Amino acid sequence: MNKSPHAARLAFLALPLLMLAGCATVSNEASVVRFHTGQPINRGTIALVPVNPADADSLQFRTLAESVAVELRRQGYTTVPAVNLAQYVGIVSVTQATRASGQRNSGVTVGLGGGFSSGNVGIGTSAQIPVGQRNQQSGITATTLNVRINSNSNGSPVWEGRATKDAVAGTPAADPTNAVPLLSRALFQDFPGTPGATQQVRL
Repeated sequence: MNKSPHAARLAFLALPLLMLAGCATVSNEASVVRFHTGQPINRGTIALVPVNPADADSLQFRTLAESVAVELRRQGYTTVPAVNLAQYVGIVSVTQATRASGQRNSGVTVGLGGGFSSGNVGIGTSAQIPVGQRNQQSGITATTLNVRINSNSNGSPVWEGRATKDAVAGTPAADPTNAVPLLSRALFQDFPGTPGATQQVRL
């Protein structure tokens, strides 16, 4: 059965919009990798701190860290406000990078070696992108949440993980305030997770 000229014209006009929507679509998944020794991980009190100590009192850090704290409490930890009250220290970092829509992510990973983090890629050296530079108006923004749990008594690493998700740059989904709660949930799903395995977790 032939389409009417009017229907054919509507389909032709809609084609560019469908193509544009396809270019802007990103996966509704997070790429998650965790590292630990495979030994049982005891729960206890934990204080969350930023990579950069100067950010400790910022509203932005407190907001993002609370998303991590919610998931830690679900896993049996008790969050406390100060390091001197804690058995564990959770080092939190949120980073973003924007790339052209057709480009792949860089694939930078954290890994075992030197106390879980390898080289200068580890959580303790991740740089935070200033608020005004986070979202560009084109391309894809990758938001990455890094969390490292150290023993407060001797500083030894207990667990480390990273979760990354993509979103169209400049959209609400690319805002860390919206992205980090989803990443936190994905990161601590099935905690402590399979060490060294990169998994795609549906958000």
